[in-house]
Amino acid sequence: MAFDERPFAELLSQVIDNRGRTCPTAQTGIPLIATNCIRNELLYPTYDKVRFVSSETYSTWFRGHPKPGDILFVNKATPGRVCLVPDPVDFCIAQDMVAVRADSSKIYPKYLFAALRSPLVQERIKQMHVGSLIPHFKKGDFDKLRLPVPSPRAQEFIGDIYFELSAKIDINRRMNETLEATARTLFKDWFIDFGPVKAKIEGRQPPRLSPELAAIFPDTLDEHGLPQGWKMGTVHDIADLNPESWSKKNSPLEIDYVDLANTKWGVIESTTRFAWADAPSRAQRILRPGDTIVGTVRPGNGSYSYVSVNGLTGSTGFAILRPRYDEVRELVYLAATSSENIERLSHLADGGAYPAVRPEVVSSTPIIIPDQKVVSAFSKAVSPLIANIEQNKHEATNLASLRDLLLPKLISGELGIGEVAQMTGAGV
Repeated sequence: MAFDERPFAELLSQVIDNRGRTCPTAQTGIPLIATNCIRNELLYPTYDKVRFVSSETYSTWFRGHPKPGDILFVNKATPGRVCLVPDPVDFCIAQDMVAVRADSSKIYPKYLFAALRSPLVQERIKQMHVGSLIPHFKKGDFDKLRLPVPSPRAQEFIGDIYFELSAKIDINRRMNETLEATARTLFKDWFIDFGPVKAKIEGRQPPRLSPELAAIFPDTLDEHGLPQGWKMGTVHDIADLNPESWSKKNSPLEIDYVDLANTKWGVIESTTRFAWADAPSRAQRILRPGDTIVGTVRPGNGSYSYVSVNGLTGSTGFAILRPRYDEVRELVYLAATSSENIERLSHLADGGAYPAVRPEVVSSTPIIIPDQKVVSAFSKAVSPLIANIEQNKHEATNLASLRDLLLPKLISGELGIGEVAQMTGAGV
């Protein structure tokens, strides 16, 4: 069943456009969201590498500001990426994107968001790109982009189910940010700042540690300023680099391929199934649960992750770090992917348009290696956090698969809302 179609422009009550103007920025203030912060995998924008504007610039320079529930639409470089504006709004938007506001008398706002994300509309946007080097989608062409518009009842059902599934994914993502921040804080306290050791040197009980746990930490520093009995080393001392690769002799019939583009800031966002004969030449590295993968090309992009499932094949663009025993898995991951180390790798990368580092540079990441009792205690404290993170990722992946399976079938009318309500238990 095909739905009626209407021009995108006719479904809007307002377009907030700051394109073509570069606003003055500041060191601190109100975050300025740029196009890199808008991703179709996420419900709301991220705060990746944001700049800031002063309160005066915010109040006087912009033509307008988005409101909660508006849709951010990228016009340049990656046209068609969209995210919802959260409540409250604590940012302003840079050039090369617009904020659009649905006319609720003509279309259900959450349905408009879902429709813009649908493969049908994304392909139409792609076909309307102009510019070969830097694609862009002109605001003046909004009236040429046609969107399917079903009945109001169907709009509400489609918009609500898409939003609810996306919101559950977003909750998991935020939980994971908290869990990972907790793990990284503990790593920094124990192995960078030497918090428990310094507390004992000062005659204090280390905060948040039981007396039994505190007792395993040294109470003196050696001549190098390290806790007594600990040593300075590299990740290579506790993890093997690129330990397994496929060859013609051992290659499988099919692989699930992980590349740098789909691995961002600790998350493998998607994999691609290939027959071995059709797989990219870079699809060579065998990945095992417990491995840490770190992108060597443009390492500042954050193409890293912890591996928690079997059956994946990684690109040769990753450095694969395999812990030599289970209790150092978390230590390897947190050391190799710390913000300080990612910045180090970014500074060391060279090569023009595609700056890169050799895998050996990743495995040479400096690390403090404590005694075995502290290693075991750290693993015992952090491994449940990492396990919860991976469980949340798995649940989010399943939710995203369901959402992305249902959306095109609902938008096209291939599935009726009654069928999907019965399938998912959603109300109609």
